[in-house]
Amino acid sequence: MPDHLQSLIKPSEDDGNSRAWTFTCDSNPSIVERDDLQAPLYISPIDPLFQDMDNPSRRYLCHFATTLCEDLVIADVPNENPFRSLIPICRDHPILLHIIVANSAMHISSMSRPGFDPHIGGVQSPVLGNSSLNILSNTRHSTDAPAGATLDALLAKQNAIHLLKTALENLPSTDVDLIVTVILLFINLELIDSGKNAWRAHVEGAMKLISSLKSFENHRMSPIALIRDRITSDCLTYHILGSTLTNSTTFLDPFALPIDITTILRRSEANSYLSFPTTLLQILFRACELSNIACRLPTTESHTLINEAHSLLDAAQSFDVAAWANSVEGAPTQRTPNRIHTALAHQNAVCIYIYRSITHFPADMNSEALVTEIIHHLSFVDPKDPLSKATSWPTFIAGAETDNPVYRQWALDRLNRLWNVLPWGYVQTAVEVMQMAWRLRDESGLHSTGWVQQLKTLGNHWLIA
Repeated sequence: MPDHLQSLIKPSEDDGNSRAWTFTCDSNPSIVERDDLQAPLYISPIDPLFQDMDNPSRRYLCHFATTLCEDLVIADVPNENPFRSLIPICRDHPILLHIIVANSAMHISSMSRPGFDPHIGGVQSPVLGNSSLNILSNTRHSTDAPAGATLDALLAKQNAIHLLKTALENLPSTDVDLIVTVILLFINLELIDSGKNAWRAHVEGAMKLISSLKSFENHRMSPIALIRDRITSDCLTYHILGSTLTNSTTFLDPFALPIDITTILRRSEANSYLSFPTTLLQILFRACELSNIACRLPTTESHTLINEAHSLLDAAQSFDVAAWANSVEGAPTQRTPNRIHTALAHQNAVCIYIYRSITHFPADMNSEALVTEIIHHLSFVDPKDPLSKATSWPTFIAGAETDNPVYRQWALDRLNRLWNVLPWGYVQTAVEVMQMAWRLRDESGLHSTGWVQQLKTLGNHWLIA
């Protein structure tokens, strides 16, 4: 095991949070563009708090601060990014430090992965396998080499898992806010890798812990507790989005937890990179429940499901997107129009999902019109716009739904462009699963009918955020 992952920090007699902290990097001017994915990372934090770490460890922290943190928010402005505030805290919490290093190293590895062919005829399996292990080669552990970064990510992940296990065995004496934050970073790590299967255990664990969070006590509020809303919000959103393609007899209902989930989600809407309106998330979760009921009910009871689906559709279609966007921004801003377009894409995607949550829906539905609406609204959101990070799920839903080869190509092209600015493995997994949906129905001749149910019967767990 490389030295810089055996012991990332040394004990300190001082409280790491007792001083003002500013993140400063010593940057090589040859690395100034994020798009230069093959360049070695020659920047490292020079704050005195981190001087007892070796260079690779400090470089991973700097990559987290300067690049990965930006992916996790819509507006990356000073003092507004909760994830960057974790960096000074991690010096006193080895478990947090290891999982941050794992995220950063996996992100560096993911940035080096080959893209995918965005043409329908040339793609069957567009990405690497369930992990990036097949790119490993005999190389030294270093942020200078993607393969070394992959190994560093896996080793840091292993260390974090060991520390997490110990913390969970001593939960009464553990800071639950810290553990939920660590678990969220585990989920993000799986999303950066592929968004397949492994994320689910972390989401379920996070949901159980969230239900045990106690009210704030001002005199005992930890630095991590201050960002509880954002951490909780991301975990809840992942839980709901992950439920869309998961077949389960029981789902933990996040809106039934003994804390005010709706308020927490709404407080985090403005700067969450997922930018999913809370009202639509609530409706989507009910549709997920309906979909799982539909898998078990006989066809003779389909009229009951249709009535419930109609009620959900009415609720989704009556949601006032413009009013929501203006309330999130506080006042009309430059971002408001694109916020509206992104939310309208989500609204139409939720409607499509409701349609597909049951197999036997009236023949007069016009899902292709909803696909057209999604394409129209996302045409206003450039892939380089920070809000584009919130568009992979509606793009996937539109692509999986349509039988139109032009629209299918549009979905591939958009996800390809998104991958170029957000090199998280789940984007490539979205392409893989979308193409799987096409093949399943093209081979069965069922057209769009039931593709959600078809994917669910495969027994996989995909998280497309």
